[in-house]
Amino acid sequence: MDKFEIESAEKLYNYLKLKLPKFVDYKDLYNLCFSLFCTLDVLPENLRSLKVTKEVLAFTFVKIAVIKNIPEYITKNDWIELIDGFLKLDNNFPNHENAQILLGIN
Repeated sequence: MDKFEIESAEKLYNYLKLKLPKFVDYKDLYNLCFSLFCTLDVLPENLRSLKVTKEVLAFTFVKIAVIKNIPEYITKNDWIELIDGFLKLDNNFPNHENAQILLGIN
């Protein structure tokens, strides 16, 4: 990752760490990651300029999975494979509204 991606990952992680509920399940994290992969509109305006790549999301969500005790995906490669698989499924769309609710944005 380049410097801007590292900074973006740190900002995204710090934001998510504060906004996510104490208990979150894999399904909600999957949807949030998929939503962020597709659009940054689920984030507040001041975070929409972040450089969010697969690597940034993988790095961020590994850290989130660890602190939230989500054992399904705990390595960067796990999340990269998950991200790669998002678009391979037919009729697979993230639920942006649920992502915003999870973050308390609605």
